Amino acid sequence: MSTGAITGVVAGYDGSQNCLRALDWAANEARARGLPLTVIHAWEPYGGGSMAMPMVDLAPLAQETLDGGIEHVRKQAPDVPVRGVLECGRPAAKLIEAGKSADLVVLGPRGLGGFPGLILGSVSAQVAAHASCPVVIARDEPDRHSGAEPDRAVVGVDGSPASEAALAMAFTEAELHGLSLRAVAAWEPVPVKDPPPLVDDAGMREAAKARLEQLTAPLRDLHPGVEAQAEVIVGRPREVLLDAAQGARLLVVGSRGLGGFRGLLIGSVSHALLQHAPCPVAVVHAPRDQRAIG
Repeated sequence: MSTGAITGVVAGYDGSQNCLRALDWAANEARARGLPLTVIHAWEPYGGGSMAMPMVDLAPLAQETLDGGIEHVRKQAPDVPVRGVLECGRPAAKLIEAGKSADLVVLGPRGLGGFPGLILGSVSAQVAAHASCPVVIARDEPDRHSGAEPDRAVVGVDGSPASEAALAMAFTEAELHGLSLRAVAAWEPVPVKDPPPLVDDAGMREAAKARLEQLTAPLRDLHPGVEAQAEVIVGRPREVLLDAAQGARLLVVGSRGLGGFRGLLIGSVSHALLQHAPCPVAVVHAPRDQRAIG
């Protein structure tokens, strides 16, 4: 079955507990956006590792797994339109294909095939790097067990096309879910003891603040109900954003910043945040016509 025409929110599901959390997150997002939810389960034929062994038909088990995911959504979110898609093939490839037309893909950080101790599974990492649409890695949200609801989103901004797309998504998410928004730019001071006369670190930092305000201003006008603050924080981007994400409902980042290498689909900072952020992470790619820039 082809997934090329799928629209709305897509959730990958393999029967694991991590994927159940992703289903819940995806259903909530589909409800907020007024979109349908499609649950995809992809399975690969297995020959038992030996040429002499017959191919095992896993299709019935795969269908049972998918049906379990659909049943979970209908029980937890009966108001959300949901359907299932069963695919035979590599899960990452099928989810990337679905992302060509979907509005959003939601995944758990690690599925049944992940190694113990591995924070981010290979399927999640591949889809986050290659999907055309935004991808959310839906790990546990903060304060879930304390009864408190996180009330803010955080977005990392560095002026790159991908981070500008992330900023737009962050404002949309904040408006949809009634969250405040913290737009953060990390500022790394000039790493020299006696900088040349033309290097004005304080002036450059002020210019960064002005640029951040310039980027957020039109989105404040577009989403007047969102309480948003923009700040430049001294430190390395990874550490600054990990700290800012503490207690947040969602961290939104661009797939590749200004410091990324041409052709690299996901930058080192984004990858580190996918691995270690304390909340769900959304990865947003630059518009396709801007991806070759920088």
